[in-house]
Amino acid sequence: MDKQKKKIMWAILVVALIQMPGLALSPGIEQIRTTAFSDYSLGLVQTALALSSLAQPLAAFCAAFLINKGLLTKKAVIVFGLLLLTLNGVLATLLNTEFWHLITLSIILGISTGCFISNMFGLLFDNFEPAERQSIAGYQSAVINAGGIIMGIMGGLLARFMWYGGYLMLLVGLPAAILVCYAVPNYKVSAARDRGERAKGKLNPRIYYYCIIAFLFMMIYSVCGSNISTHISGIGDSAMAGVAVAFMMGGGVVSGLFFAKLCDKTGDYALSIGLSAVFVGYTLLSFFQTSPVLVFLAVFIVGMSLSIMLPRCIFMVSTLATDPSTSATATALISIAAPSLGGFLSPIIITNLTTALFGESTAARYRFVGFVVLAFAIIVAILTTLSQKKAARERKLKVRS
Repeated sequence: MDKQKKKIMWAILVVALIQMPGLALSPGIEQIRTTAFSDYSLGLVQTALALSSLAQPLAAFCAAFLINKGLLTKKAVIVFGLLLLTLNGVLATLLNTEFWHLITLSIILGISTGCFISNMFGLLFDNFEPAERQSIAGYQSAVINAGGIIMGIMGGLLARFMWYGGYLMLLVGLPAAILVCYAVPNYKVSAARDRGERAKGKLNPRIYYYCIIAFLFMMIYSVCGSNISTHISGIGDSAMAGVAVAFMMGGGVVSGLFFAKLCDKTGDYALSIGLSAVFVGYTLLSFFQTSPVLVFLAVFIVGMSLSIMLPRCIFMVSTLATDPSTSATATALISIAAPSLGGFLSPIIITNLTTALFGESTAARYRFVGFVVLAFAIIVAILTTLSQKKAARERKLKVRS
């Protein structure tokens, strides 16, 4: 790996530390609901925070459009997003007394992450070979989760003093922006076209398969973080919820480190393994709500799924999105649109559905979603088997011809 690639790799890994800023906020959800905005239900507070997930894909696709047209570079969009992240941290100290302030901060957060997250993955697509991508994607996921640990612990501690304390963690966007300015080259998609590379303008249909999996996974995965502070409110405060989030991210760190080896041996069956981890974690959470040890073990197991599911989907899309004219769009779809829309719809669909079925019980919510994700894991395993058999038949036909 040459010097320029190493600089880009380190920029990707450093920015990965702040790619889950929402985890700085989730430990304080119960405090937001009970002290800051007690007139609003848990579902409404969760939905307000999830608005960032709705703003993310809108910002990502706007940025992708401008990048594909050659009007902006990925570097410029990344720097803008990181600076906007910093501004959000500043605004939180000024706008923190009304419910619309919470909504505004969530939307700004979504715009900022929509700009820099997908395009950091885009740098991975553009500058590294497939084997390098898979290894870096695993390390990137581990670092994302390590950053989530810091965000969760610090956000939980700061929320004990002020509900918007977690937003202060967003100020780290400024040094990250400075690093990107130094390490990332400034190139346009139009330059790739000028070099005579392919510009078919169509996405491989299989990209949508991985986007659907990422979308459904994040809808299910988000249940863990958005309900954990309420789930353990009987045995701990926001600081303990922050520790629980840290354990969840710790699971992601561990699985991210062996992600490449796991995928080399299991291929797309890794997706079913990741989903099965969520089932195990949610089952433990539903039955052992008053045991801190088992709660921490459960969220750790759930967290392991994140560094298996999303990196596998993103890596597979990177092997399918080889056209420079559509790579930004494919990146936005898999890294932002699919997971963020899943995160946004999670409280709207799952919280409201389980409340209608089981009341306010978070234990019942985890149990219900656990069995849903088990069925999802089985379906994905069946689809993977069918896909492999189809690929084997196609290879045989090619050999015969």
